Amino acid sequence: MKVHSIIPFIIVMISLSAYAQNRAEEDNYQSKELPSLSILSYNIKKVCKENDQCNATRVRDLLQLDDNNYELITDEKDPGLKILLSRTINNWWSIQINQKRCFVINSDQQHVYKLLENAEKMADKKKFTEAIKIIKQVLALKKDMDQAYFLMAYCKLQQSLLDDFIIDAENAISIAPNNPGYLNQMAWFYATSKYSKYRNARKSLQYALKAVSISPDNWVFTDTLAAAYARNGQFHEALATQNKSIQLIRHSQDIPADRVHLYLKKMNHRKEMYQHSKAYTENE
Repeated sequence: MKVHSIIPFIIVMISLSAYAQNRAEEDNYQSKELPSLSILSYNIKKVCKENDQCNATRVRDLLQLDDNNYELITDEKDPGLKILLSRTINNWWSIQINQKRCFVINSDQQHVYKLLENAEKMADKKKFTEAIKIIKQVLALKKDMDQAYFLMAYCKLQQSLLDDFIIDAENAISIAPNNPGYLNQMAWFYATSKYSKYRNARKSLQYALKAVSISPDNWVFTDTLAAAYARNGQFHEALATQNKSIQLIRHSQDIPADRVHLYLKKMNHRKEMYQHSKAYTENE
């Protein structure tokens, strides 16, 4: 896999693994932020299963009563039963059914990250269809999970489903607009795609500049920025930025020497193209 395709993916997966490990150390952790409907549905199903007073399995909506109290609109069949969500004195949230009260537990968040880890393992094994099925389960539980969208985009890219790849990657960016890995991936794609209909000079430069502004000494991001400059016909800037990338990778302590040699060969090839006022296109 190409360095630009895999490096942002690795960054995301490292973050994911660290998060999942931390959550595994907290079997039941309570919710301080206003819980999502999926979290509340998980809890209400669990509470009602343990409680003869209700049969709800899903929370459809929240009806705000005041700053600290909400009524849960559920699929409960008993119209006279009110289920309340209340902020406790220490800012946790609790569900109250008649006189019975229980803390809101974010257990389904652990489930979400476990699922995403499984999807990552499937993707690592190149089982992209299986990975996508799991990711869809993740997004059904947590619709705003940028890591899931980005992993989905990666799988679609490997399957050459480029329209879907763009949709999923742009979704990840819309949720996490300051993630430089996401920005870099799309900047590279828009600048260098072998299919002209997918190249977008303006977007490639916009995303590449933002990624470098967030992480200015990342050689991958500056290499992408050089390609974006070239795609926009700014070859002087492309050449200067490519020279910076070459210097950065030469001083990198995190890459084996044989990989550095391989990357430098490719970067110098692109540099020669920029010297001749040519933009780089993948697989040329």
